[in-house]
Amino acid sequence: MEAGITTFLVFGLVATAFGVGSILGNRALGAKRRRGYLQPITYESGQEPEGETQIDFPTQHYTFAIVFVAVDVIGFVLALWGLSYRTINGSWTPAIVVFGFTALAIVGIYYALVGERRLVI
Repeated sequence: MEAGITTFLVFGLVATAFGVGSILGNRALGAKRRRGYLQPITYESGQEPEGETQIDFPTQHYTFAIVFVAVDVIGFVLALWGLSYRTINGSWTPAIVVFGFTALAIVGIYYALVGERRLVI
């Protein structure tokens, strides 16, 4: 095995042993399960829920936020590609990759927005 795999496996073994050892040590030292009277209630404040708990929650804002983040990531990736490929002259490969990436991202954003409109109607 390579050193990277060995290091990863040793780290995973130590992390698992620490987690399991902590739980077993806690039980061995006599820790009891604590169940409070507030634990089964919906709100930790002790307030009893009233009325209908299922509401129609609009998701359009989240979709537009995700699209905004996707556009920002696209701009960041394209800026990095532009900086890394600015010295290559006469090669169409970077341009094809950039246009393909942009077209794929725009199609994905379009389908995300069309799907959101279908959910609202």
